[in-house]
Amino acid sequence: MGLGNRTVCATKQKLGLGDGYEALEVTPELAEQLYGELPERKSIAVQPSKDGGGPKDAIDLLTAVHNPGRGGLFGSAEGPTHSFEMRYINGLVGFQWVMATTEAQKQMQRQLETFYPDAHIDMSEHDRPALLPLEEGRYVAGAYLRLRKRSDGKHLYPIKHMDIEGFENDPYGSITAEMIGERESDTETDLAVQTIFEPAPADWWKGGLLSSSIDDIADELKSPRKDESFLHALKYELFPEKFEIVGEEREASNKDKQASNIVREQRGEKGFRMNLRIVGVSDDPDSAVRRVAETAQQFDGYYESKTEQGFEVVPLYDKPLRTELERAYGRTRADRKMIMGVRGAAGLIHIPNDDINTQDVDWSLTSHAGDVPANAPRFSEFHDSGVVPWEKELRSVGLEGADWWTYDIPSTWSDPEEYNDWSVEGDSQPSDGDRELDDRSSERDQEVSA
Repeated sequence: MGLGNRTVCATKQKLGLGDGYEALEVTPELAEQLYGELPERKSIAVQPSKDGGGPKDAIDLLTAVHNPGRGGLFGSAEGPTHSFEMRYINGLVGFQWVMATTEAQKQMQRQLETFYPDAHIDMSEHDRPALLPLEEGRYVAGAYLRLRKRSDGKHLYPIKHMDIEGFENDPYGSITAEMIGERESDTETDLAVQTIFEPAPADWWKGGLLSSSIDDIADELKSPRKDESFLHALKYELFPEKFEIVGEEREASNKDKQASNIVREQRGEKGFRMNLRIVGVSDDPDSAVRRVAETAQQFDGYYESKTEQGFEVVPLYDKPLRTELERAYGRTRADRKMIMGVRGAAGLIHIPNDDINTQDVDWSLTSHAGDVPANAPRFSEFHDSGVVPWEKELRSVGLEGADWWTYDIPSTWSDPEEYNDWSVEGDSQPSDGDRELDDRSSERDQEVSA
């Protein structure tokens, strides 16, 4: 795209004209450049179980793997940057984690097995896992999400999650539905939703030298001021005796008080600095753009009405798209003032269950060990490996000692010829027990006849 087209696209985006998206053709040079950004890490693939998972378990998982960098006067030093990715490839939705270090990778694998025991967890054999496959002649589009309220300390306003208003349904349901798109479409499109998360210091909610704390924001919400405007300021300058001072405090509404409580509840939570990206690769450029835009739009479900916090979609084109693709494939984070407590982060980073009602998810039918179905009954005793079927034709009768093997089904009948002390001609005399049984049989026969 030339300079003129970039200027036109940027102008349209700022003015709200058009969608602001552009798709790049995948050339050998672009594919080589993006593949060169891949970090040397292994990925952890998770096949979720329909019976387990969800945002609630993710709260405990993210708390367990929260290992922040060092804190300081101007914030924390660079901490470990991890990636959680939902990917739609080859007709199935899958989930994978790409951790920053080998130690973090092993820790995440252990914790996944703890909190998602019925999911199938597999470590990749490849050292440089790709986000999406790039093939020459296809087209790639992308977007990222930023918080709607980001000025001053307002980026600390939480988004909707399971403890705020509550999710009636897991928002992944609508997101994965748009990732899959129209099943009858002839155009093949791969899609990925990538969440980069970096553990923040334990005192992230205290703000910093140039930013407000959560307590400051909560206090301001309980003591709100009137909205300032140019017209109000002009009226005050012309008629100061008739108009109130700009920014004068007003009585807090119920909504203000609820918002204050919601913000303050984050105090003491563990937090994460985050990025969210959507990347699509398709045979058709319009399909790539459309699928990315439709998937990004579904993040409106995280809108929190009390604080009016939610996500804004930023469509990407040309150089900004290339830059964001390099970050996506490199699993790096850009500082967009997106920081969330562990409860808000869990709504964005979790392994789903059957609540999302998406059949094209790569569901697991076995435990993480991969050998026993997750819902199969557990047994405390197993057959000995030397036990063989009772039927003679299923045994290797040609082997020596085959007739002396133990059987998994005990014999319930024996051929009379196998007993040496029993006469076929009836030479043996009935025992006293046999005579007693014969007498009782005769009595029953007489009763039946009567």
